[in-house]
Amino acid sequence: MDKTHAYFHELKKADVHNHFHLGGSQKRFLEKYPNSDIIFPDKYDGLVGMIDFIYGHLNKSMLTSEDVINFMEISIESSIDDNITLLEASVDVNLARFFNNSLDEVIQQVKRIKEKYKAKIDFRPDIGINKDLPIDKVYEYGEQCINSGIFNGIDLYGKEADQNLVPFQELFKTAKRNNIKTKVHIGEFSDCKSIEETILMLNPDELQHGINAINSQKTMDLILERDIRLNICPQSNISLGTVKNIKAHPIKKLFDNGIKVTVNTDDLILFNATISDEFYNLYSNSIFSLNELEIIRNNAF
Repeated sequence: MDKTHAYFHELKKADVHNHFHLGGSQKRFLEKYPNSDIIFPDKYDGLVGMIDFIYGHLNKSMLTSEDVINFMEISIESSIDDNITLLEASVDVNLARFFNNSLDEVIQQVKRIKEKYKAKIDFRPDIGINKDLPIDKVYEYGEQCINSGIFNGIDLYGKEADQNLVPFQELFKTAKRNNIKTKVHIGEFSDCKSIEETILMLNPDELQHGINAINSQKTMDLILERDIRLNICPQSNISLGTVKNIKAHPIKKLFDNGIKVTVNTDDLILFNATISDEFYNLYSNSIFSLNELEIIRNNAF
């Protein structure tokens, strides 16, 4: 019997690729900010277009520390709405700029939110670091977050191609020494070589996206050899133009090559697809069987 969207909604799910302050649903955002005149597009002109939209439109509603807190709580409530029971979401350390440049204030709010919702969701925050952040701030903020004991992972993101990752090596080594899981955004807008270089340089536990590994057996073999998980966000890839449509998405080929994959939201407020939506789309388009989707669902836990 064919499964409905409700079937996937009722399943307990994990979201392990989520940018926390962008993780709320459009519905909850508009309920909180009913006077917002934002019109969310279906597609963006790549990563640059998405960033332009965030700064030119969305950030007009995120002006104060109170707004940042609202966005974070909208995010966690939206996850609970979709029956997410495990949430690994990156908290951008540069949000400190909304709190008089006090990262400690950000950490305290994350701690408060974690405690507030602990009965409903296992929230495991990641340290979110953009590669464009000045390197002295990367280490100052990174050390502060690690020492706080609140964070379970570290997530490095930003421009993928032609980036010097050497400055981040010691940070990733420090994270591993402190049993902090390591994630890197790579291979959505960059090629196989960049994926291989990132793996060899930073030795990450997981790749955020990594979908262009499909273009090289050597790259896929390296991922398999290192037992690296790919945290994939199909609707994000489609909305940003890296994949034409769900039928053309390489997630099934990666799965068939034995790579451990998960399905995630990335930025729910921008891409408007819950985990339930993603699972249902992959199922209804005959990309994965129910048994295969069950493997993918469990991979995230």
